[in-house]
Amino acid sequence: MAEVNITAKKRERIGKGSAGKYRSEGWIPAEYYSSHDDNQHLLLYSKDFETTLTHSHGLLNVAVEGEKKSLLCVVKDVQYEPIRGHVLHVDFQGVRMGEKITVNVPIILQGNSAGVKAGGILEHLIREAEVECLPKDIPERIVIDITALQIGDSVHVKDIEQENIKILDDPDETILLIEHPRIEKEVTAEEEAEVEEELTEPELIRERKEEEE
Repeated sequence: MAEVNITAKKRERIGKGSAGKYRSEGWIPAEYYSSHDDNQHLLLYSKDFETTLTHSHGLLNVAVEGEKKSLLCVVKDVQYEPIRGHVLHVDFQGVRMGEKITVNVPIILQGNSAGVKAGGILEHLIREAEVECLPKDIPERIVIDITALQIGDSVHVKDIEQENIKILDDPDETILLIEHPRIEKEVTAEEEAEVEEELTEPELIRERKEEEE
């Protein structure tokens, strides 16, 4: 897959207080970790990176201001602000093109299920898959076509067919299923009468007691 280019600059100050100040100025604090390179404290342009994160997954080529060498990496972890969903912090993992890595890849559903059209309910249970592969083979997404799925059908991890990657999740784990529609039970006239009798019976007993007194 193609690399996505983003820019960053070195972060001079670290700590919670400094991180909060950077965020107020429109920056996202980030950490770059690598087994074959120096770790680095970075700052990302908030708007640019959030756009990149929304539209792209996989290899990133991070150009650090003042550095000749770019950092080839993947996003390892992202922390979000719980209310507005803004990115608070990012961890990058450095990669080498010839070494396999482990990354999370989004699972996207495609098409309109025949079962849903017939009244079934779609349950999308797993939205990411953990995969192992070479950096060049990282998929942007795993796409599952649900068009032919009928009510009662399901898709498991073992059903995914993707070249050049190994999926590390439990093969028997359910990714999605088309459930039967939930039908509300119709109450018969007899059942309504029984409920009404149960509700009025205590009142009748109370009235009898008052008469006896």
